[in-house]
Formats: sequence, C-alpha cells, structure tokens
Amino acid sequence: MPRCRSCHREITRFDDDVCPYCGEAHPIEDGYLTKDMTKFIDPVEGSNSLYKSKRKIVYLLLSFFLGAFGAGDIYLGRLRAAAATFLLTSIFVAGLGTALYFLVPSLSGFAFLIAYALPFAVSAGKSAYLSTRDDLKDSNGEFLR
Repeated sequence: MPRCRSCHREITRFDDDVCPYCGEAHPIEDGYLTKDMTKFIDPVEGSNSLYKSKRKIVYLLLSFFLGAFGAGDIYLGRLRAAAATFLLTSIFVAGLGTALYFLVPSLSGFAFLIAYALPFAVSAGKSAYLSTRDDLKDSNGEFLR
C-alpha cells in the first residue's frame, strides 16, 4: 500500500487527491509501485550451499553400537541428550560394576562388562525401534534421509 508523503500513514491508492489523515494534497509520490528494492535489501553474502540432511543409517549404526555413550545424539546435534545419556550410563556402569566386583568375587574380571550389557541392550533395542520410524529429525528440524 502507498504511504502519504507527509504523515507516512498507509492510504489506499484511491486517495491520490487528498490524504484522509492529514489533508495533504496529492499525498502519493509518483511511481511508488516501481521502487528499486535493491536499495533497501542487503545482498546475501557468504556461501549459499544447501543444508545436507543427516543419514538415517549412520544414526542407527551409531545408536546401536555406541548409543549407550550418546554417539547417535551427538551425530544429530542433540548435545544435552548425549551428555545426559553418557552421564547416566557412566553412573550405572560404575555403580553396578563396582557392586558386582566386590559382592561376587568370581565375576571380578567381567564385572564392568556385565554391568555395561544392560545399557548396551537398551540402546540396541532403541535403535531397532527407531529403524521402523520415518519421522526422525536432527537438531535443525530436518528429516533424516
């Protein structure tokens, strides 16, 4: 919509003889429809490459083998979720592994490996479940390809 050159309010193009707000005679500038927009908009600078979405197979493999450490979440850019997963896995494995090490002396060599089996099974099950879904997104909101 054109603006009055005096009061700068939006007016209709039918009010070209008098501005209904301030009473200015002939308030519309000539050629208001054909202004050069390059004077008002800065050109885009930098690299204009397209965003390449993450691959679903890479995410699933990372989640299956290293999901207990948060590797799949790091790949998707979810750093808080990855840090929480790593922290919870570390606390669980350290606690259960230490308990098995001291309470069951015959398993002392495999105590921490047995303790890691549960978080590994959970991450493997999670990745198997996620392999059936098609609505997985990364931290930018883009679907995985």
